This record gives sequence, structure tokens and C-alpha cells, in this order.
Amino acid sequence: MKKYIISSVWGMALLVNFLFSSCTSDFLDRQPLGSVDESVYLNSENGGFKLLINCYTPILDHWSFQQMKFDMGDQLTDDCMKGGSDAADRVVITEVSRGNPPATSSMLRDLWNHRYQAISACNVFLSTVTPETEVIADGGAIVAKENILRWIAEAKFLRAFYYFDLAVMFQNVPIIDHPLTATEKKEISKSDGNAVKEFILKDLNDAISESNLPSASQIPESEFGRVSKEAALSFRARVKMFFGDDQGALPDLKNVIDSGQFGLVDDYETLFNSVAKGYMSKEAIFLTPRAYIPNYTTGSVVPQMCIGRNTTGGWGGECPTKNLVEEYEIGDPRLTHTVMSSGDIFYKGDGVTTELHDYSGYDDYSLQHNRKIWVDYSRRPDGDLMHTDWSFFHIRYADVLLMYAECLIETGGDKQLAVDIINKVRHRAFVTTSPTDSYAKYRKFNISGDQKITEEVFNKKYKVKISDDLRAAVRHERRVEFAGEGLRLYDLLRWKMFVSTMQSFGKTDEGIYSGTGTNVTDKTWPYPIPQTEIDYVGGSLTQNDNY
Repeated sequence: MKKYIISSVWGMALLVNFLFSSCTSDFLDRQPLGSVDESVYLNSENGGFKLLINCYTPILDHWSFQQMKFDMGDQLTDDCMKGGSDAADRVVITEVSRGNPPATSSMLRDLWNHRYQAISACNVFLSTVTPETEVIADGGAIVAKENILRWIAEAKFLRAFYYFDLAVMFQNVPIIDHPLTATEKKEISKSDGNAVKEFILKDLNDAISESNLPSASQIPESEFGRVSKEAALSFRARVKMFFGDDQGALPDLKNVIDSGQFGLVDDYETLFNSVAKGYMSKEAIFLTPRAYIPNYTTGSVVPQMCIGRNTTGGWGGECPTKNLVEEYEIGDPRLTHTVMSSGDIFYKGDGVTTELHDYSGYDDYSLQHNRKIWVDYSRRPDGDLMHTDWSFFHIRYADVLLMYAECLIETGGDKQLAVDIINKVRHRAFVTTSPTDSYAKYRKFNISGDQKITEEVFNKKYKVKISDDLRAAVRHERRVEFAGEGLRLYDLLRWKMFVSTMQSFGKTDEGIYSGTGTNVTDKTWPYPIPQTEIDYVGGSLTQNDNY
């Protein structure tokens, strides 16, 4: 697998989708000249591996996966507002963020359809490729059984990965574990949240117990982006914590930490501004690398969507709130590297010419944008915001550390260890992270030299102490560490703070302006199952009770 093969497999995916779809046409009244079934396809070179790639490719969907990460995880919360040209632009997000979305919401429908299509790709693979299946490799050789077992583990992880988004949004969803017949499609019914949880965990258990799923250190750079044992352990911990099993998450997180394969990069800024030092660094546990390859593949639409309008050339989405900014402590450079402001001045490609960011004149109440999505000109070969190598983390090591600290706190574990872990993340933020934006001439949130936190000041003023409210400390740390990375909704829901947080936000000037949180109640979540899906199956699939 080439370094960016996940970014360049659209042709493969389309081919596989074509081969495994069927159609009928009344005007074609003749016998087919030939056909390709699964067994024939698998006997073609790399047929099985192409099916596996088809399980990864849904992550490449510009809108329903990549942008949806931020629409769902940030813009339904107090961290970001939708932005756009005006209040009517992207109103589908407003429908959901205010707290009483209709069952006809196109946002919820797109999320539902995309994840089930992704699950379908995994089901096709898992029903077609078994440990006993003879699969042809490149050049005509037979694929070794241990490789097939690795593929199966990857596909099960990915099916769980897609299912989890459905559980986070809808809680009670149909469990589909094989390609459906026409009759079965008309009889789909939902399972309760506990059954969905068990299904997700079984897939992850199977993947983790597979000895042929490699550790991260065993995956060569040319295969970066494929699932590792540690990625599966980290994700299983995330799932367990969402469902309230902090005790069960502890050993998974400890195993990842004890593996010694990951670490925090010294400078938080590099995480989001460098491929080698950030996205493909020791902090990346699971990430899909992106590339711009002229005449073959674009980068992601997300930088185009989420950067300021006017001179910057974006479409104005993903606008961090003033509420989020107020969460940061004075002197925390993570604010600099997370939130851009109207009036900031960035260097263009020559490193001399500058670009003034003006966020006025469109639907950006806070006059702010997500710095983690901004791609400087050195990574834009032709200046186009879509022609970049922008990527985003699914799981990074800081998340594992803070999840571990949280689990220790919630289960009555070693509080000093929890404090030490939180302080490790904070030390990187306050002491070793660049206090200014290296790619800008002027930033509102740059930290001046006299405000830079020294080791002495950090130890005296910023270190978390065992006598502090540790639950509040770790929750604060998660918000400022992962702001603008699509994790806020997940955290609020599992902390059972979603309703109270959003009701409070709905009363602020930002909430009143945007509508976000204004109608949130204990009936808001789980969100409504798309009505089109209920209509399609004629009633066997029922709406969530709160809608």
C-alpha cells in the first residue's frame, strides 16, 4: 500500500461497487455476454485487497464523513457555530443544533446513509473473504492466510468504527451484519442501544484478539493509515467510555501507553501544520493521510468549507465561539493554534506578501475560524484550499492519555498518576509549544514574550494538584486540547452534560443569535431516525421514542 493509497483508491472503489451492484432494464431483452460474481472477482489479481480498500474509502467522503466530523462533533455544541454566507446557508445544521430537529433533516439522513453504505462495504468484504477463501495477490500468488486474517480484523474494526457514529447520534439503530436480500431490506428493524453497543464491542474484540493485526511499530510508513492493534485498543476504550464503562476502558488505555510506541510531539503547533512532524508523528494513533495529486485526486473540501470568506477564499464554516475562547487560561498557546480571528494577518507563499483575514460580512457572529483547519500556502501548490495535504486525526496520543487520566479519576484509581498525566499534556501546551503562530505576521491570540509560561511559572501556577477538582480539571483539559477536532459532542453526551451545557449556551448572545441549544431538552437526544428510512421499510423500523 503506498503512503497515500487511501487517498487514491476512488477508481478501485468504483470498480468494486460496480461489480457488486446489479440492475434491471426492460429494454435489454438479451442474455448477458458474461458476468462476474464474487468468486470470479476474488480470483483476479488483488481482488480481495481491493475489497478491503473499499472498507476504508468511506472515510474519504468529503461531506458525509470529513466535513460531517465537524458539523456533528463541533457545530452541534457550544464549541463552534455553523457559519456560512448567511443565516439560511447550511440551515440543515441549525435544524439539528437548536435541539428539535425534524425527522426529515437532510443532515441526519446523509449521516445515516453514509455510515450504512460504509457498513455495507465491510459486510460485503466479511461475507466474501473468510479465513478459508483462496485469494489471488498481485502477480498471481496466493495470499497468505495470515494476511487474510489481518484484513478481516481491519474490516471488523472499520465496521465498528462506522457503527459507533450511528450509536452516538441515534443510539437505537438496525444491526446489519451481512449483505441484505431484497426481502430483508424491507424488514429492517432497530435494536436498542445496549445491543448496538455489544455488536460494536464484539467486532472490536474480534479485531484485537486477532494475532495477525499488527502493532503500530510493525506497520511500515508505506502503509500508514491502516489499522493497528493500538488503534483498535484506543477506539475500544473510547466506545466503552461512551457507554459508561470506565473500568473496562482502563486496561485498553494502559496497554497503549505501556507499548511505548507513541508520545506527545513537543510543539502542539506542528500537529496541524506538518505531515511528517504532525500527522505522521509519534502522536498519531489512527489517522487517514490525505494528499493532493494533480489530475488524480484533490485534497479535502474541509479547508475550503471551514475557512473565512472574502479574501481568504473559503466558504466561512466552523466558527469557534466566544464561549470556547473563554475556556482557555491566559498564557495557553493552544488558543493561538486553535482559533483564528478577523484581523489576523498570514504570510502567503513567498513568505513576504501577506493576507489580511476579514471575517465580516457573512454569518460569523464570533468573527473566528478553526486554525486547525487552516492550511498555510507552503502546503498549497497552486493556492487552492482544496489542493492541499490537510488531514485530521481520528485518534491521537493525547486523547489516550486524557482518557486514561479520566478513567483513573472516575474509578477511584491512582489520583497522583492521573494528575501526572494531565500535567504532562499541560506541560506540552504551556512550556514547549510555540507561543506565536509561525505562519502569520500578526495573530490576535499570539502570546507576547512577557506572557510566555516558563518552567518555573508552570510548576508554580499551572500544574494541576491532587487537591484540585480532578473531574473538572480533566474535562477542561479535554475541551481546550481537542477543540475544533470533532470530539465535543461525544464528550458532552457521555458526561451527561449535553442538555445542561446546551441549555446554558442557548441563553447566551451567541446561542440566541444562532439558535444553537435554544430548544435542547432531555428529548433532544437520541436524534430522530430519518423518516425516509422508516417509510422505505413500511413501518418495521420505528422512530425513536422521544420523537
